[in-house]
Amino acid sequence: MKPSPYFADQIKFFFKRFASKQKLTRWFLEQAGEDSGAFDFPAALKNNPKTLVFLPRDLEAASTFMHTMPQAWFQDTLVCAHESLHTLISAKRAKAVYYSDSECRFGELVFGEMEQKILEYAPTVCIYMGEPFLPRLYLAKKSGAGCRIGFNCESEYPFLNLSLRLTDSTPAKLIMQYYGL
Repeated sequence: MKPSPYFADQIKFFFKRFASKQKLTRWFLEQAGEDSGAFDFPAALKNNPKTLVFLPRDLEAASTFMHTMPQAWFQDTLVCAHESLHTLISAKRAKAVYYSDSECRFGELVFGEMEQKILEYAPTVCIYMGEPFLPRLYLAKKSGAGCRIGFNCESEYPFLNLSLRLTDSTPAKLIMQYYGL
């Protein structure tokens, strides 16, 4: 049997691998909690608030975002990324937490450590890029950030509570515009 992409290989999560996407989404929401702080958009993004960024796994998309953002923006930013992006993030001297595919599953020791580091960081804003993946969406909501931004992601509410539309812009240019950079 194939391992679950969402859960550690533990008996207590065994039956979750047979649950529907809808039930899993509800379960992750219950684990993340119902509370979401209020925020004033776009004022919440001014003055470079503490920001948590979930980078996409795609090297080209992540690279475009990282190279477009000014170095000063990374002073108050924690990046959560796949371990394959380590060199890219190190080049920007950004603070980061890394995961591998097997470690980014609910119940894994590394996943719990990532969650703890994110909670200790206590971001005001969370920016989620890339494909929706329930454990990372859980971390975005659990982070405590009142403003959780995604791109063209209306279906991911309430994990992400603000969906920005990309028309003629890139995620980095749109974020820089709202941050006033």
